[in-house]
Amino acid sequence: MKTLFNSRPQARWAGLVVIALALPAYQCSSGALPGSPSPLNSVGGAARYRGTLTYTRVSGGFAVNPPRQNLDLSIVLGDTDQLSGRFDSEGSTGSLQGVIQGSLSAGTFTATLLVSTQVTGSGGASVCEGAGQVTGEFAGRDVTWRASDVIYDNCPGLVAQSQAEAQAISPVPGTNTGRANVVVTVLPSPSVQRGVCTSGSAGWPFTVVASETTGIDVQLDQTFTVEERNASGVPSRSVVETPFRSLSGGSQREYQVCAPSTGTYQAFFSGNDTRGNRVRFASPLVTLIP
Repeated sequence: MKTLFNSRPQARWAGLVVIALALPAYQCSSGALPGSPSPLNSVGGAARYRGTLTYTRVSGGFAVNPPRQNLDLSIVLGDTDQLSGRFDSEGSTGSLQGVIQGSLSAGTFTATLLVSTQVTGSGGASVCEGAGQVTGEFAGRDVTWRASDVIYDNCPGLVAQSQAEAQAISPVPGTNTGRANVVVTVLPSPSVQRGVCTSGSAGWPFTVVASETTGIDVQLDQTFTVEERNASGVPSRSVVETPFRSLSGGSQREYQVCAPSTGTYQAFFSGNDTRGNRVRFASPLVTLIP
């Protein structure tokens, strides 16, 4: 196994190990339409929603176009408490990756939002790539979320809020044949207990699994970003070598991490699929339990 952090700016993690496996594609059952119980278990569940997505600009010399958009949202539940969503609207495409407490008919969730948004500014129309944290709620067939601060790194100064309201129309998530879709899960859970690393030392070991679900190959960028907070809450960001550069359509790849101390971990990836689309995805926020 090759430790990959050595050739890049050091993070505080003890190891990042590639396991070169080609596994079956990530699967979830269709589940039950929200409105009846949809318990979290190894089978999972899913739903497709229609509604509206509204943006409010907080700062920056850009205008989101249009500010209120029709929303098509698909959500699937994986093992334990992990949630993955993807959406399209009149001026945005994006994904949600997070954790849920409860079910698709009665629950709350927190997630990381990655979104590409059409905007207008002094230089004309363009697309800005943003990221933010989302809190949301499921109630019967309804889902709502709010992202308080979506920051767009490639459009300096642009910060927006977003709010979504939608209702389930099907227990089957919508198909997405035009672009690659990557779902990231953490094993055994996004809440990691102290254990033993592959090296034999004590730490907080876990596995990050990336699964492409639409059958479209993805070529990842050479580096990805790790964001972490230590036990005192001090944040840091490291750019490290991507553990694998290619992800075949319908396959899984994984790597292992072992943290030496408590805190949080989250990974952000980007690349391009073979249809020419930009692909961005994140892991759930991993909490390392004292």
